[in-house]
Amino acid sequence: MTTQAATLRAVALSAAQAGADAIRVAAGAGLVVTAKGPLGTDVVTSADLAAEDAIRTVLRTARPDDAVQAEESGEEAGESGLRWVVDPLDGTVNFSRGSDRYAVSVAVRADDDALFAPARAAAVVRPATGEHWSVGHDDPSAPTRTRAWASDPREAVLAFAVPHDPQTRSAAYVRLARVAPRVLDLRNTGSSVCDLVAVALGEVDAFVSFDPAPWDVAAGVALVEAAGGVCRVRSTAAGGSVLVVGARGVVDAVQSGLW
Repeated sequence: MTTQAATLRAVALSAAQAGADAIRVAAGAGLVVTAKGPLGTDVVTSADLAAEDAIRTVLRTARPDDAVQAEESGEEAGESGLRWVVDPLDGTVNFSRGSDRYAVSVAVRADDDALFAPARAAAVVRPATGEHWSVGHDDPSAPTRTRAWASDPREAVLAFAVPHDPQTRSAAYVRLARVAPRVLDLRNTGSSVCDLVAVALGEVDAFVSFDPAPWDVAAGVALVEAAGGVCRVRSTAAGGSVLVVGARGVVDAVQSGLW
């Protein structure tokens, strides 16, 4: 791993851990939960906001010339050619209801127009368990898979995430209905990042997301690719996108039903 990649990986992990610490503090102080988005179908908590502030503080200190794209506070321009993509708390509904399936994710990639450009480095932290994973570009290490991915899609478990908007969510389920007969099982756990970690660890075989934002998937996809997986993204006729990532054979088998 190059010196820059090692530095970026260390910053990503430090920022994600700062976010996790902020979540723990905010949870202990009592959560404030509010609706967001044009339809009010998404939620944000005081812990999301505290985590994002903590992450931005680390990034401003360590990488002041880099751009930042964060879920809650939006974009901040930079001059270095690198952009940090931040999800301060993925799985907010799970978190607000007492589930431990949520995570902080931080990734850095080239600051260009590619919506899902490959990450140079990334880190994911699960505050409830203390588990964390990080990777850097050209890093020979990767999350250790607990089992081999399914080679036959009929034996594969496919995790998925759907949009909050009811209309686009319905369209996503229509696509999933075409895929369901091709795999062993489908799972929706409420956290894209946690599902992508599960793919990287071999607990499930692939993950599909409909209309994901970059912060939803940037760090998790980096972990899967470091573990040997592939990522496919395609635009839909409705102007959205479908992302599928995981074991090559499974991805190839299901993507025709998703596009």
